[in-house]
Amino acid sequence: MARITIVKKAQKDQGKCAVCGKAITIGMPYKWAHPRFRGRIVACEGCTIPLNMLSSSKMVAIYEAQAEFGKLEDATEKAQGLRDLAETAREVASEYQESADNQREYFPESSVADENEEKAQSLESWADDLESAADEVESAASDLDDLLSELSELENEGSTLGEIETDKLTPEQTARLDEINSRLVDIETEIEEKNEDIEDKVSEADNCPV
Repeated sequence: MARITIVKKAQKDQGKCAVCGKAITIGMPYKWAHPRFRGRIVACEGCTIPLNMLSSSKMVAIYEAQAEFGKLEDATEKAQGLRDLAETAREVASEYQESADNQREYFPESSVADENEEKAQSLESWADDLESAADEVESAASDLDDLLSELSELENEGSTLGEIETDKLTPEQTARLDEINSRLVDIETEIEEKNEDIEDKVSEADNCPV
């Protein structure tokens, strides 16, 4: 990972910030890094240089995929995002395994080959976890849609009954209104639990083992 250097005052114009695009001119504080095999990166003092800009390793693809995943908001999109991330993890795992195989061809006892193979296996395992999490998020999102639909229907029905004066409600209507109010409380609790489940599962995207 490239080291980040902080400069208090620019002695000359540094061009545009690689993160936000703002011009960095003379006198402004800034930070820079020069990843191996890549060009020099300059950023504003307040901008955070993402990992995918700082590394030239095979992991860059995963860093970029994680950054894209972080932009998703809808639960259904997050489920697909987890699957996309899993696919990227498997691709990177394949690259590590290929490196390990090539290294062993010439150096059978290579510790570097062992390390690359271990990374490949860890990423494959993580990809399995991501796909499992995606299935659970998709299921929870479907349940959530059903709950929200039921919530809307019950609120409309309850609102209609609620407009009738209490002493004019039939026993059946009174019982139904009580049933609706009870179910609404349960639905609110279930919705909260489903949202917590989704957030818990999508956190798997941050658990890269390499």
